[in-house]
Amino acid sequence: MGLLTPLFLAGLAGLAVPVLVHLTRRERGSPVRFPSLMFVEQVPFEARSRRRIRRWLLLLLRLAVLALLVAAFARPFARGGRLAVGGAGPEEVVVLLDQSYSMGLNDHWAQAVARAREALNEMGPQDRASLVAFSESPHLLVRSSPAAAPLLRALDTLETTSLGTRIAPALKLAGSTLAASSLARRRVVLISDFQRAGWRPDRDAALAEGVELETVVVGADGDGAGNLALGGLELERTTGQGRDRVTVRARVASSGGSGSAPDVGEQEARVTLFVDGTEVDARVVSVPAGGSAPVSLGPFTLARDFTRGEVRVSDEVLAADNVAHFTASPGAGVDVLVWDPRGRGPSNLHLRGALEAGDEAGFSARVTASAPSAAQLAATDVVVVNGATMPAGTAGRIGDFVAEGGGLFVVLGERGPLARGTAGGGQADFLPVVAGPVADAPGEPRRLGFMDYDHPVFEPFRDPRSGDFTRTAFYRTRRVEAAASARTVARFDDGSPALVEGRRGRGRILVWAGGMDRLWTDFPLQSLYLPFVRRVAGHLASRGDPALWHPVGTTVDLAALAETAGTQELPAEAVAMAPGGGSAPIGLDAPLLFLGEQGVWEVRSPGRRTDPDLVLAANVDLRESDLTRLDMEEFVAAAGGAVRSAAGSSQGPAEEPPPDEDLEARQGFWRYLLAGVFVLLVSESALANRPRSRPAA
Repeated sequence: MGLLTPLFLAGLAGLAVPVLVHLTRRERGSPVRFPSLMFVEQVPFEARSRRRIRRWLLLLLRLAVLALLVAAFARPFARGGRLAVGGAGPEEVVVLLDQSYSMGLNDHWAQAVARAREALNEMGPQDRASLVAFSESPHLLVRSSPAAAPLLRALDTLETTSLGTRIAPALKLAGSTLAASSLARRRVVLISDFQRAGWRPDRDAALAEGVELETVVVGADGDGAGNLALGGLELERTTGQGRDRVTVRARVASSGGSGSAPDVGEQEARVTLFVDGTEVDARVVSVPAGGSAPVSLGPFTLARDFTRGEVRVSDEVLAADNVAHFTASPGAGVDVLVWDPRGRGPSNLHLRGALEAGDEAGFSARVTASAPSAAQLAATDVVVVNGATMPAGTAGRIGDFVAEGGGLFVVLGERGPLARGTAGGGQADFLPVVAGPVADAPGEPRRLGFMDYDHPVFEPFRDPRSGDFTRTAFYRTRRVEAAASARTVARFDDGSPALVEGRRGRGRILVWAGGMDRLWTDFPLQSLYLPFVRRVAGHLASRGDPALWHPVGTTVDLAALAETAGTQELPAEAVAMAPGGGSAPIGLDAPLLFLGEQGVWEVRSPGRRTDPDLVLAANVDLRESDLTRLDMEEFVAAAGGAVRSAAGSSQGPAEEPPPDEDLEARQGFWRYLLAGVFVLLVSESALANRPRSRPAA
């Protein structure tokens, strides 16, 4: 509490007045007439009422009147808590609670729940509150409740998830919830660890004018220093004597020092490989602070379909990113036919070398300078057209090859196949692009500005420190326009498509808008070139492992995965079994499954107790493992609304408290005190004028 004019407290000295009045009250005596006083002795009269207070209630009423008057003139106000908002009318509050997996660090989740409970318990009698839990998407649990009880019950059921953080959708939901409220005062309480990776400015997420934003930051800078995370999971296959031998390669990354925390230095960690629940291999690696260290585990033999693997690293900071799951199945190699009119010359040296280097990894590559025949296509899984034109007959054969399930990778180059709508006419009208002219990069070379990391080609490179495609220089590119039904997988930094995918029948087509030799780009000299070419060939082949793993939070097409894995069509009654228990039905019309939990998912037919129809592994997004905190001043500026700091939050933007005059003017406690004075004066007047019965003589 505070007082705007504390000098008026000197008026409390006036409380002595009613006491003196009561102590000096005199009783009136009745005169008695005597004819003569000569025989009467004079005796001093002593009034006992001067030393005794008889009407205590009347005295207390008068004292209370004076005390309330003094307090009203002193202008009291409250600086915090429920009283601070009590005089400004009812309030609509939305509590946003971050439940991403990074909130499992140390006691962050316990702190967040405690702060949410505190905010809900501060509800006034006319306030209303909503509770929203969010990670990658927000969920409105309780909407505009006038009581705290249902909100607290919903809060008790929450726990952290395996998903990452996205603050913008949560703010959008909070804004729409507050927009539907009729209350004048509106506030958003956002409780999170405020990771930098979880926020991207969004105009639609900005709060409306007049909405207060209260940020509650749990944890402290440097809490995640030394956190180790597993990423870059890949399998290297060796096929021989009808068996697949697999070596697992991964990377262990360290977050290093953070903020004000000291650098943790180099760390040693034990990395263990489990296959179908049995420990196969273990290594001890040294990870530099803020860096990463590669590790190879195995090899082991793929003995059965849907072999389940798990790589673990010993780390106690954040448990969710210490494990990487995968599934693998034995399968035949991928046969690739490279059609290049220049034959085995230097123009396609790197492209051919990347595929031929894959012999031990399940790839076999052949090069032809002439158009592939029907017999060659029948023995091929993937055709790579490297700068060759397609006559009508060849285009028809290749189009049928793709429609029947084959894969086609088109490197346009300077003389690549013309598509429908191209000047001069075109024969390969099934391509997902309309090809344009060659564009030289003036001055600085072009770079890749966008990669769709949800696409299987780029999925292994989505983790931090798994490779940077933006370093690749492109000196010449081919202008293309993607068809409406096509998917643009990558773009150059000028916005033009770089890699476009289309479908024809049961097969896939990928078109590269440029060349793959040194005259066009330095991509063949980059370390990412070999795994990129292999990912392209493996994706187009639609054979073997559908995917080692999928990111948690993605939705997968089970029908497409079953086709890729070579299993039978999923029955309509198939059920997906979650890693932590429970099941999710799968419909026949839309066999889609949302992977909302980390671990191994099974898809089973009803009543089948043996091997499942399909097995999928899901791993957390390692961007959530980057615990670097975002700039709070920039965040609150982009989020909009009137900023309000959280009392007692461990971190947050520094804000000037409102002036005492503003607080007192908003609350207006003096009005309530004067109303109390009026009520007490009426009571005092009625009590003072009430007739008293005289004591019996």
